[in-house]
Amino acid sequence: MSAQMYDRIIYEGAEYGLAAAPLGAFFKENPERAPRFNSFSAGCRRGYAARWEVRDNKIYLVGMDMVCETESTFQSIFPGAGDGLFAYWISGELVCSRGKMVSYDHAGFARKREYELTLTAERGTVVSSTTRDNRKDGAP
Repeated sequence: MSAQMYDRIIYEGAEYGLAAAPLGAFFKENPERAPRFNSFSAGCRRGYAARWEVRDNKIYLVGMDMVCETESTFQSIFPGAGDGLFAYWISGELVCSRGKMVSYDHAGFARKREYELTLTAERGTVVSSTTRDNRKDGAP
């Protein structure tokens, strides 16, 4: 598998790459809403990169950048989402990163960057966060 394009997430004013594709769980439960693509990208098998924001500890889907050819748009998939759709389907850990790359593995989301943020979410609400400085701690 090729390295995959990160989604983007804004947390406490900083932008991070999100080493996951949490919108996939929504599309699995709602396949009729999933975008249909006319082309394929090895570097972004899902065909899109989602944009997320955390506001008042709630995770919102705020946009999608279509990487592959499609007629779908964020507004056509999520009409009425306005400035964001509350991501109630997200539970578990979200690993986010920013800074220079300190290690690379050509598989999925396996690369490491200087700064790592792990958000733990329950039904779309961030319940805890931890940070790691991979420059100091080293990249496992």
